[in-house]
Amino acid sequence: MTTTIIALVLLGLSTVADAQTIQGRWKLLAAEDIRADGSVARLPWGKNPVGTIVVQGGHCYVQIMSSDVPSFTAATPGVSEQMSAALLSSYIAYSGPCAIDEAAGKVTLKVEAAWRPNYVSTEQIRFFRFENGKMFFGPAPGSMRAGTDTLTRRLTLERVP
Repeated sequence: MTTTIIALVLLGLSTVADAQTIQGRWKLLAAEDIRADGSVARLPWGKNPVGTIVVQGGHCYVQIMSSDVPSFTAATPGVSEQMSAALLSSYIAYSGPCAIDEAAGKVTLKVEAAWRPNYVSTEQIRFFRFENGKMFFGPAPGSMRAGTDTLTRRLTLERVP
């Protein structure tokens, strides 16, 4: 009986500890660009973005897309410049080795592959924090611009078992 109780306590502690690490697979719930006053300025991948962030074994993979993109069928004519631009602006993906500083809530990713060639060989620094079972992830606060607005990109994610 005592062994069972100890095992259950240790299992519970392991689950709590796992929830507070970026290691693992995360499903995107929301992507927002936030103004300094806390209001949402824009939804960069629409109302229902789809995405995953995986951090495992010193490697990171980020993939996000809009769920509002058109479907292509065998009957769809060739992709026009306008369609190409819309598709390129509605999808991002990049991956590479990463260094994680859990205490600072910081990930530094050296991009080896990306949806845009100019991202390759860059270092991308992202910050993360945990709150109520969710992870909030994004570039440095105030690092985005929209006209005269200074914005903070906030991705909201939940752990995938």
